[in-house]
Amino acid sequence: MNRRSTRASGTDRMPSGVPGFDDITNGGLPRGALTVVLGAAGTGKTVFALQVLASGAREHGEPGIFVAFEENGAHILANLSAFEWADSVIPERGVHLLDAQLSQAVEHGGAFDLIGLLAVVKAKAEQVGARRIVFDGIDVLLGYLESASRVRQESFRLRDWVHESGLAAIVTAKADALGNAVQPGLELLDFMADCVVAMHHRVAHGIALRFLRVVKYRGAAHSANEFPITITHAGVEIAGNTTVEMSYPASAERISTGVERLDAMLTGGYYRGSSVLVTGVPGTAKTSLAAAFAEAAAKRGEKTLYVSFDESPAQIVRNVSSIGMSFSEHIDSGMLHLRSLRGRAESPEAHVARIRSLLSELQPKNLVIDPLSALSQFGNEPDAEGAALQVIELAKRAGITTVATSLVGNAAPLSEQTPLNVSAIADTWMHLTYLNQGGERNRTLTIIKARGTGHSNQVRELVLSGTGVTLADVYAVGGEVLMGTLRWEKENEARKARTAAHNGAVLRQKKAAVALAATSARIDDLVRQRAIQEAELERLQIDGAAEAGHRADETDELLQRRDADPEADVRGNTVPS
Repeated sequence: MNRRSTRASGTDRMPSGVPGFDDITNGGLPRGALTVVLGAAGTGKTVFALQVLASGAREHGEPGIFVAFEENGAHILANLSAFEWADSVIPERGVHLLDAQLSQAVEHGGAFDLIGLLAVVKAKAEQVGARRIVFDGIDVLLGYLESASRVRQESFRLRDWVHESGLAAIVTAKADALGNAVQPGLELLDFMADCVVAMHHRVAHGIALRFLRVVKYRGAAHSANEFPITITHAGVEIAGNTTVEMSYPASAERISTGVERLDAMLTGGYYRGSSVLVTGVPGTAKTSLAAAFAEAAAKRGEKTLYVSFDESPAQIVRNVSSIGMSFSEHIDSGMLHLRSLRGRAESPEAHVARIRSLLSELQPKNLVIDPLSALSQFGNEPDAEGAALQVIELAKRAGITTVATSLVGNAAPLSEQTPLNVSAIADTWMHLTYLNQGGERNRTLTIIKARGTGHSNQVRELVLSGTGVTLADVYAVGGEVLMGTLRWEKENEARKARTAAHNGAVLRQKKAAVALAATSARIDDLVRQRAIQEAELERLQIDGAAEAGHRADETDELLQRRDADPEADVRGNTVPS
């Protein structure tokens, strides 16, 4: 919790030791003033008062006195044994118990006042140096007075004594469901007190719920809202978000989701210390996706707390082994801690307190809540929603990366909704659903939002196998994304078409090659024929030339033999001059 100055708005305040209370009162209870704690039986009034005394003595060195009007000291100590600070409620540690039960004679006579009691208490306070004091069950004592006017008179006496003593005083008294004092005459306590705290409880759908409200705080700013409380081994705790301002770290470091392709869709994975919400109907693999994150974290050597509201640890270990995850080795190494809680066994605030205690004890770097929507099983939606937000903010303030699943109704499996409305505070929101195609259901994943990072807008098929969780590539035909068997059929048809086209192309290539070879053969034959014809032509030309030369020689020889005139034609004709 954020700690503020113990002095605000002119009122000196002391730390209460009640987690969350000092935040809603801006510092704690008023010093040197009267605080009245009203509530019905079982609301935690006595525990609240004793916790204030124990914290003052243990943490601040301020001794205290507990004046009991209903129980004796032995009973009180026995009832306190379950609380972790019970060993502080002893004189040696600074807390002193005074039994102030009246004798039978006084009870029946009604003839008494507080003068003697207050004198004894004052002497004791001076002796032990007390700074805090509790009058527990003052209505039991004043109830023996004969009239309401006497009750009012002694109430004023007590108020004046507190202011004069300088002690920080707490007075507890019974109240009805509306917060009004049950004892006639004690209604003035609200007006006399400097601070009034009302505690009440109710049962919703079989679950007991406790609440606290600071009705009044003189001279000081405070929250007047009603806050859920729990009573655990640590005592009373304010379970709600008690601070107005949100302040937690924002890391730029990326860590793996446990699914490689999902890391790519988120451009690197989840931000360290962020909150991740996974919603979906039953059977869409929300738990598997959360388990993948837990296993990846354990493999990185990061301690992870896995809180399940659905399954026992043994069942979780068995189930995740079917998708190739070995939780057993990570549990043995101390990197993974499984805790299974029953959603309807306690109030949402009690579950928050239990988770807070586990986080404090284990100091994990990662948290898985499966499913967070289990907090709404007892039927009170506003309280459950507040508890869910508390868990997320509790982890964010501690820098713990949180992956929480949330179940949505079967009536609207395609609807992107969160029954606890925690999607507004989650940094990353992924929705899982299924599509009916080809007579089967196929799981799908969509990233609805991822603050501070780019992310894919594709609807991807989520596939579970013996080797883990993965996302299938997007396969679209005619603008429609196909999945499962229908996708396989289309892909098979496409493969056959590609094979047929390839075979056709090969056949055409072979035919073209044969035709080309035939053409080449014809061309070669024509070339050979041409060469022969060219050779024949050349031979004929040579023979012709030789024949012409032979004839010329014969003509010359004939002329010589006839001694003919060179100018005469060899055929007997005279050559003209």
